[in-house]
Amino acid sequence: MRVECVDVDSSVIGRKVLSLYEFDPNADFPAFECSYRHEYDPVYVSCKIPLENIAEVHALERHGFNLIECQIRSTKLLRKPYEVARYNFDFLEVTSETELTNVLDIAATTFTHDRFSVDHELGTAISGKRYQEYVRKSFRSPNEAVYRLVNRSTGQTVAFKTHLYQGNNEVLCLQGGVRVEKVNLGLGVVNDYFEQNELIRKGIKRITTHISASNLPIFNLEIGDLGFRVIGTFAVLRKIYGQTR
Repeated sequence: MRVECVDVDSSVIGRKVLSLYEFDPNADFPAFECSYRHEYDPVYVSCKIPLENIAEVHALERHGFNLIECQIRSTKLLRKPYEVARYNFDFLEVTSETELTNVLDIAATTFTHDRFSVDHELGTAISGKRYQEYVRKSFRSPNEAVYRLVNRSTGQTVAFKTHLYQGNNEVLCLQGGVRVEKVNLGLGVVNDYFEQNELIRKGIKRITTHISASNLPIFNLEIGDLGFRVIGTFAVLRKIYGQTR
């Protein structure tokens, strides 16, 4: 077993946040927990377990971890671009701090199904700040990118996407969101069309994404309409030590 510090989450909360990997239900977890608490003094530790490993889920629960999210991993091969000529939008890479500010405004309020916003111990304020910081990270990272969907008539940024270039012509889709007042107008699927077309233009052959199973609109969009195929399901559990706010 091992833990890693999650820098963005730690910065937002103000205390160490850790991810637990390679959980072993047969190991002496109390001793391991004592060790990482002594080294990091974390406020929040999370662990992602494949749902088929239910015994590991139960073991973490016995050690005080609680289920906070069921996560779905899905993938899609990119072949034919979508016809987007009828849409009055441009999909543009964010290249300046001014453009980034428009995206950050959306990131602060668009996420409502993630494990931070649904957690009564954390709340939506932390969730919004957290996603803003992840967008900033994508803007700064050489192997990540931030794109915005812009209304050609008004110049308004109405949606955004971020993704990670993984090599071998593959991309991991990270965040994406629509301006709150424009939710339920169909911009989510348009945003996906433009993103996939841009990735095809760049020579990307496969994309992978992770979503919360509770986010039914996105689940139905990706699996039902966009042709993604589920390749993994995970239980995400977390344990909180002390006060987070």
